Amino acid sequence: MSTIITAYNKPDLDGVASAYAYAEFLERQARESTVAFSGKLQSEAFFISDFLKIQFANIDEALAEDDEVILVDASEADMLSDKISLDKVVELIDHRQVNSANLFKNAKIQIELVGSCATLITEKFIEKNLNPSKESAILLYCAIVSNTINFKASVTTDRDHAAANYLLGLNVIPAGIAYKMFKYKSNIDDPIALIFPDNLKSDVQGGKRVSIFQIEIIGVDEFIKNNFEAIVEFLLKTNSDNSFDHTFLTCIDIEKGENTFICPNAQTQKMLSDIFSVKFENNIAKYNKIIMRKEIKPLIKQYLEVQENEGR
Repeated sequence: MSTIITAYNKPDLDGVASAYAYAEFLERQARESTVAFSGKLQSEAFFISDFLKIQFANIDEALAEDDEVILVDASEADMLSDKISLDKVVELIDHRQVNSANLFKNAKIQIELVGSCATLITEKFIEKNLNPSKESAILLYCAIVSNTINFKASVTTDRDHAAANYLLGLNVIPAGIAYKMFKYKSNIDDPIALIFPDNLKSDVQGGKRVSIFQIEIIGVDEFIKNNFEAIVEFLLKTNSDNSFDHTFLTCIDIEKGENTFICPNAQTQKMLSDIFSVKFENNIAKYNKIIMRKEIKPLIKQYLEVQENEGR
């Protein structure tokens, strides 16, 4: 029996960084583990992993039936690899308000509402007076910057700032690495139908099936201008093919510090307008500050539960 550390299917940088660094943290305490993921890495995770020349095992090949599992940056059971048995999860570290941690009956649970799971892993090194390796430090720092949208997102806490400053103080973070990471993920050349499925998060809230696509890039307005028709077509097709009740895209502009919602469905537009006091024109609405999908989801959940209780 061995221990596998993993995150969500198609992991983002926060999951990849947290898993890699936590495996190193445990190794320093004579606890061996293997980092493995399901699905391809999201763009920032790929960029930093490739920069550091780090490759990861495939969970379908690495996970044996009797292995224990540690989850990082993951606490919603329906977003995990089908290979993972919930009763095999022995530890769970995450930072999400919306979660299904109660389903992991055998797990030690740590869920704290900070901007990044990487912050929680960094704090473990600090508490034990252990300096992470250069690779772990770079991964953790970039994950914190990514998850907090360069500390502009409202999920950012003092703990995120403190963890990032600690990592910077190790003097191993390459100058400009975070900006290069954001620029890399902003260069979107592939068709919308290829890139968007990797950014989908869907679940049932208030009796409704809700799907949210999120991208965080530099130059949102230009991206929308160049891809608007394809985005709308993709959202309509996704909604129809999957019988979702609500489907929309939220675009975070990293430099401007704002969100743009794109939604071709009138009922979903009304929901977003009611929640965020935005006005849709030609299926587009601007929100003048950054709000992350992880923050949007509980607001939608609350809104739809009220609608459900009122019989609407």
